[in-house]
Amino acid sequence: MQRLVLRRDEPPAEGLIVIRGGQMLPENLRRSAEVANREVGLYLISVFLVDVESLVAVCARPELRRYRLIRTSRVGEILASGFTLLATSNSPHYDIALPDLSDETLIRLAGCFRRSIINPAYGQ
Repeated sequence: MQRLVLRRDEPPAEGLIVIRGGQMLPENLRRSAEVANREVGLYLISVFLVDVESLVAVCARPELRRYRLIRTSRVGEILASGFTLLATSNSPHYDIALPDLSDETLIRLAGCFRRSIINPAYGQ
């Protein structure tokens, strides 16, 4: 198991946009969180935090541009729903920590995000 390394960032502003690639179906979220759990021992969902001006540039990153669809939320919505954001990897990457992989938790997480939209950088 790998050690999870956290950045020492200031807590993110509640108005920042949270981006997740894909449609966020419960089975996909569960699969992603299970992979993270095997790697670092926590149920994590990978996301990126950006301001409005950086949205397209971050969507063009290799990790996101492969997704035709993205979903967005705000930091404040994620936190208000009881989830924790961890500053992992390189900025602007974060992970959302999940307490468990119950359907209720996964549906609550997906409910924090708006409907899917076309990724402005898909296929670039």
